Amino acid sequence: MKLSNLLSTLDSQIPIAAVDVLSPDEATIIQWLTTEASNKLSSPVFFWNLGVSTLEQCLIAADGGLVFKPVPEYKKPPHADPLLYVFDYIANFNADGVFILGATMPEPGLS
Repeated sequence: MKLSNLLSTLDSQIPIAAVDVLSPDEATIIQWLTTEASNKLSSPVFFWNLGVSTLEQCLIAADGGLVFKPVPEYKKPPHADPLLYVFDYIANFNADGVFILGATMPEPGLS
């Protein structure tokens, strides 16, 4: 899938889209998607990482870099399966949002 088609896919209310990227490109794509989703869809972007099992909102800093802000409402119980919990959280999310589920944490502060 081309990245230019990804925004159209999300805007068409298709609930899940998969994008396979190499780790060095992951942060760049998250930064692009955060900017585009905010500008064109008026929708926040959230990132979840299997290794850390936290949910963070992706934001663009004043200098244009990528920033991650923890979502305080996301409180996984200690013994809950992290993957099942994030899917349950997304299924019960009561607002617009783009959720990125990843296996690694991109480096913040890209310009």
